Amino acid sequence: MKKMILLISAICFLTLMGMAVAQSNATSANQSMTVLKQDSGTNLTKMNLSLYSAATDFGIDAFGVGEAVKFTAPRPDWNLKQIRIAGWNGFNRTEKKVPSPNNFLIEVRDEKLNLLYRMADTQNAYFTFSAPVLRAIDIPALKVNGDFYVVFYDRGAMVLEMENENATGNSYFYDSLNNELLPAQFMNEMNMSTKVNWIIRAVGE
Repeated sequence: MKKMILLISAICFLTLMGMAVAQSNATSANQSMTVLKQDSGTNLTKMNLSLYSAATDFGIDAFGVGEAVKFTAPRPDWNLKQIRIAGWNGFNRTEKKVPSPNNFLIEVRDEKLNLLYRMADTQNAYFTFSAPVLRAIDIPALKVNGDFYVVFYDRGAMVLEMENENATGNSYFYDSLNNELLPAQFMNEMNMSTKVNWIIRAVGE
């Protein structure tokens, strides 16, 4: 994994230009909860976004590679209650055919990458829309302290949105086999390295 150079051509990106981003129950969440963002935090429809799946670069190994974002709890014993993922299962209303159900996986890990929580579900239960959606996924209240990571394994079942500019340096690939983080960065057509932000948010109180 360390030897792998994370490359991606612009032609591998599915651009979202002109595509509306559906807003799900994320917008109707309890207003008392705090939303932690490590992307630029602007309106999703105004971001420079692309769609990505770990299967693009890692093939069958994508089952063990997740898109990870580092967060910092705003206070001790903060309760993480919801994870928001901007993604899509590729459903196209013109074909009126829902993709075959496959599982994604979510993990929460502490600052030392110790596992705190894990859940799996089918992508069709959350991401069956005609456009990418910022989807709120509720989890049992989980106390977190200091830095923690939310890891999303798309497993080739769906695509995740990523922001192509304004990188915060808090997005990574998590290699579960070697228990290590790698910067989320790609090489563009001009052979220049570009870091990205995964659109993953942590919500709690």
